[in-house]
Amino acid sequence: MRFTDDLVRRLCAAILARWKAKGLIHPKASDDALLSRMTAEIHKDIQREAELDREAEALLTKHMGKIEGSQANSRILFQKIKERLAKERDVVL
Repeated sequence: MRFTDDLVRRLCAAILARWKAKGLIHPKASDDALLSRMTAEIHKDIQREAELDREAEALLTKHMGKIEGSQANSRILFQKIKERLAKERDVVL
């Protein structure tokens, strides 16, 4: 799913509103400043995952010759490679 800037901002606004309503946070900064920071972090996380996808795909392609003779499913292998890369780089999926 492709996350648009508007969707990310609306999700962050909903999360911020819930946190404030439940008294989980008492922000000193303005809502706009908090939303900007939250959306920036979400976008960075989306980029990190996209980079992991590209790396996993490259590794899978690199070793495809070895895999073709086996009965391995390339989607499962892709997911396992991605999970391992994420673990090595401390990225939460």
